[in-house]
Parts: sequence; C-alpha cells; structure tokens
Amino acid sequence: MKIILKGSAILILVGFLLFQPALAVETIYELVDESGNVVTKTSLELSAGDIYIAADNSEYEVVGKEDGKFKVKKTGVVDLSIYLNQPLPIKVEGSKPLIGIYHTHSDESYAPGNPSQPYPGEIYQVGKALKEALEARGFQVEWSQANHNPHDGAAYNRSRDTAAKLLRSNPITLIDVHRDAVPDAEFYSTEIDGQKVAKVRIVAGKQNQNKTSNFEYAKALKAKADKDYPGIMEGIFWAKGNYNQDLGPRTILLEFGTHVLTLDQAKISAEKFAEAITAALPEGGGSLERAASKRAIFWVVIIAIAGLAIFLLINKEGLSGLKNLGRKLTHALRLKGKDRC
Repeated sequence: MKIILKGSAILILVGFLLFQPALAVETIYELVDESGNVVTKTSLELSAGDIYIAADNSEYEVVGKEDGKFKVKKTGVVDLSIYLNQPLPIKVEGSKPLIGIYHTHSDESYAPGNPSQPYPGEIYQVGKALKEALEARGFQVEWSQANHNPHDGAAYNRSRDTAAKLLRSNPITLIDVHRDAVPDAEFYSTEIDGQKVAKVRIVAGKQNQNKTSNFEYAKALKAKADKDYPGIMEGIFWAKGNYNQDLGPRTILLEFGTHVLTLDQAKISAEKFAEAITAALPEGGGSLERAASKRAIFWVVIIAIAGLAIFLLINKEGLSGLKNLGRKLTHALRLKGKDRC
C-alpha cells in the first residue's frame, strides 16, 4: 500500500509540474556605452553585432560582454522621418486586410499579482485589447488563444505551429504579443494624455531570411508611434534569434511593458499602439488611408483633365494643335538622335 501511495504522489507531483507555468527567473542585463552610461536593460542574451535603437533614435551596436554587462558603441542617429512619408509596399487582398496575433509565452502577467500565472496569463487580455483596437480601425483580426506553456526554451517551438496556422490566412502582419521582465517600473512606464501607460519594445530577429524587411517594418512602426504618441516607444532590438520570424514578412514581436507594471497600463498601451500599426500599413490599414489614396488619385485625374482643357482653350488650333505638338516633339527627338550618331 505504501508503494502504491508513493507512486500516486509522484504522478501527482509530475502532473502538477507539467501543468503549471514555469516561474522563469530571467537574468537582466544592462547595455553600457563607452562612457559607462546605461543605455537600456534587457533579458535578451545578446551577441556582438546586435543593434539597439533607443527611444531618441540613437543607434548602438553590441561589441562584447564584460562583468555581466553588454558593452555597446554608438554608431549614429537613425532618421526615421522617411517612414512617415513612404508607405511600406504591401499588397492587400480584399477590403478588410487581416492581422494575426498570438502569444508564445502564455503565462506572462502583470502586477500586483504573480508575474507568471496558470494559463491564460494576463498577456492574453493585452492581446484582446490590441485586437479590438485594430478591428475598430478597419482590420480583420485573427487572434489565437493557444496555450504554449511552460515558459521555457522550447516555447517558440510550440508556438511555431500556431504562427504557421495563422499565416495560412495570409495576414499582412503577424504579431507575437509579450511583456518584458525588467524589474523597473519607471524604466518601462510613461505618461500619455494624462494616463500612465506601458512603453513598447519591438524585437526583430536577425537569424532568418526576413531580417532586413522585419527591421524596416520595426522602424516604420516606431516612426509612426513616435509621431502619434511621443514617449511610448522604449526602443527596437535587432538581435540574434529567430522568434519564428522566418515564417513570413512583417512577423514581429512586441513587448508591452514589464511585469512590475499593471495590466491596465499595458492594455492602454496596446490600444494606442494600434494607431501606429494602422499608420504603418497604409495600403490596407483602415478607411482613412484608403480614402486618402482614392482622393489623391481623383485629384491627379482632375488636374490632368483641367490641364488638357486649358491647353485646348488657349491654342487656336484646338485638337489639331495637340497633334501638331506631338509631331513637333517627335521631330525634335529624331533630330537629337541623329546628332548623337
């Protein structure tokens, strides 16, 4: 009987461990510049050559690791203004473009409770807030609530199947929603419109064929967020890692705050950041952008017609004058060609 009881106890213990999220204790690293200033903090294990774009758009490159800190050198300041004027080249099918959302770390939660909770963690409420905000801006959103616990090194392997399934619907972007683990509320919080909100960090992986396009996408998102809500961006990591971003273009990882902030701060941040996502995807990102595009085409046509009408009015020869102008241009081009010969 004692043997049977011992065996049952072992099975219960194993079951408990399997179905509980891993209370991951993550190492927090500081990024220190050449003058000894702390540039940022992260739980990512970085490598030489990794890039970090800070809130003020200063760009830093990791050069090594010393005494448990990553040494970085400033390589310049990135001009993100180009992303405000030039939309990303995205082909959109249908009137309601699709966005996919999922959560690799299904246990992630916020203060005042435990940072790691049984499925579903509070991070799913952040995903829901982002989903609803994007839907309000004209997107169709496919949001996966699949469970990928435990929070361990194999979580991305488990979430890969979820990401692949979402990509079958051909979304214009796929977002893995997380929160960070930096234990510093002031570091990751800001105030916007009188509300305390969580800052957002973007992580793009360098170990996949989409690394350049995803980095460009991350910079476009930051440019739009900086414009609409200055201070909401903590920065961008372009770092060693894959994060399932090899599966398709514009697959991105967003971190909404950290575990020492509240869930409400993260949800407000997600609602506001939806504006940046919408602005960065103008080809399908909502009625305002599509309407603006149609208006632009309309006025181009009107101006062309008006120009033709003015020409016909001032030219006594009417349509024959337009034909004569065409002949003159053709003749001039032929003469120019002969001169070159």
